[in-house]
Amino acid sequence: MTAAITIHFKKSETTIACIDSLLKDNWAPILVWDNSGDAGVSFQDLYSNYAKNPRVILIPNSQNLGFGKGMNAALAALGHHSYFGPVLLINNDAKVQKGLRLALEAQLAQTNAPALIAPRLNQDGHEQGWMYYQPWLALVTKRPFWGSFAYLSGCCLLVHRTDNTQPLFDESFFMYGEDVELCSRMRRQGKQLVLLDRSFLHHDGLASSGHASTAYEQYMVRSHWLLAEKLASNPLSATLMRTLRIPVLLARACLRSWRYKSWIPLRSISKIFK
Repeated sequence: MTAAITIHFKKSETTIACIDSLLKDNWAPILVWDNSGDAGVSFQDLYSNYAKNPRVILIPNSQNLGFGKGMNAALAALGHHSYFGPVLLINNDAKVQKGLRLALEAQLAQTNAPALIAPRLNQDGHEQGWMYYQPWLALVTKRPFWGSFAYLSGCCLLVHRTDNTQPLFDESFFMYGEDVELCSRMRRQGKQLVLLDRSFLHHDGLASSGHASTAYEQYMVRSHWLLAEKLASNPLSATLMRTLRIPVLLARACLRSWRYKSWIPLRSISKIFK
């Protein structure tokens, strides 16, 4: 059996759908970390459903640590439960299709020491595979672009390491951008990134943040700003990266404010200076 981790955030029905899909595909153990910061109120629904299921490990937590720090804490908790094999990290707003576990395990067996393996995603009716990040202009595209590099979405990743108790994600990121930084770091370390040939996952795009919500816009802008520091080879290139991405982020904010008829994207630009 191969373990899975998902982070619960407030919507218990969403997390329950994710856990049920993992159970049907025979993942075990399934560790669920509470990142809701709601005094455990929504987590009670998970206890009602899975407290007696030996395949599900429920870990309460009093505050929202953010995605990267929450996943690192969940990985450490799994390691302390004496599990040291590969681990699937999956968003709680995603549901796996039967066959994902076998496909990932088969890929793991035939690939020479990969660090990350991911399935293609079915998101909002469209299939998503490799994503590309242009570090100088903070552009995310679905096709290769001048100066861009390929990365795997953090929505669903099979991670293969010798010690799960060690941090995986950069905890400077609260939400968004940590998958870009992780893939870039893994490539620099000579690790392999692998994408499966077919989709085994349905992802509900922005179920936890919402289109043009304050949280989404602020975290996204902040992550692009932080990525300049993380991806740059030296302080001078970091400064240049940040200078070049200011007009791009401003243009993006204007477009999203117009699209969603909201001032929130434009107001969120101020977060890059904090």
